[in-house]
Amino acid sequence: MITEISSSNHSYSDEIEGLVRRFNDTGYIVLDDVFERTYIDELRTAYNLLIETYLSDNGGIGALDGKTFGLKHVGCHPALSSPWADSQIVCNPRADAVLTALLGVDYQCGYYHSNAAYPGSGVQGIHRDVKPLFTGEELNVPHPVTSIVLNIPLCDFTEENGSTEVWPGTHLWIDRSPADGQRLDVRAASIPSERTNVKAGALILRDLRMFHRGMPNRSSEVRAMLSIVYVRSFRVTGVLEIPQSTWEGWPERTRSIFRNNSIVSDSSVSSPYRITKTSQ
Repeated sequence: MITEISSSNHSYSDEIEGLVRRFNDTGYIVLDDVFERTYIDELRTAYNLLIETYLSDNGGIGALDGKTFGLKHVGCHPALSSPWADSQIVCNPRADAVLTALLGVDYQCGYYHSNAAYPGSGVQGIHRDVKPLFTGEELNVPHPVTSIVLNIPLCDFTEENGSTEVWPGTHLWIDRSPADGQRLDVRAASIPSERTNVKAGALILRDLRMFHRGMPNRSSEVRAMLSIVYVRSFRVTGVLEIPQSTWEGWPERTRSIFRNNSIVSDSSVSSPYRITKTSQ
């Protein structure tokens, strides 16, 4: 069952404690009703333009077949300018409280992506976004979480439009042998999965070790979300280019999370997306 914690809960500390416990047990949580629907609709309108520009610049969705992370599953890296650099997105207070409890106050960000499943998209293979830091031979118990992705759905997520399928608890599974890491579908068959069916305005936090996959979009609309990865301070991340005006407009807490990235002149950021080849 998806855990949804509403902003109407009375005890903030109890809410955070419950979220952390649930995240550690299952590998993911949902924060419900974080954003107003009108705000998400504005982001969705901006994202439609962004992803269509990206596809047009790269020869269309057909030209990307086999080069992305599944049939008609595409995405790009939004430039860190408005609206994508809004602090309520990249350093949302409710998410920050949970991330601080899970990753430490000095956690950082160096990865910002987006995902779009077009109508007719295929099913992805079951995968992790990162492997455990140690093999079962090196450490035979699971280690604490070190990497978390924050997903911001830009529409309602339903089974019809391909809400992500996840396998709760698999973030704690250890690879006893190298072969274990290559047969996730076989291992996942032993436990039930869940679908991340949520309303627009929610946030999803997921341990990157968790087994999951994108599902077919059988609707007539694109299913889209933002994906921002936060890690413990010791983990190596990519380097984002942050326009000077964005950096100067951010509050101190947001700057601290993005401290290990590159501050660049506004004039050097000429594209609405970062030109970087990646898969997820």
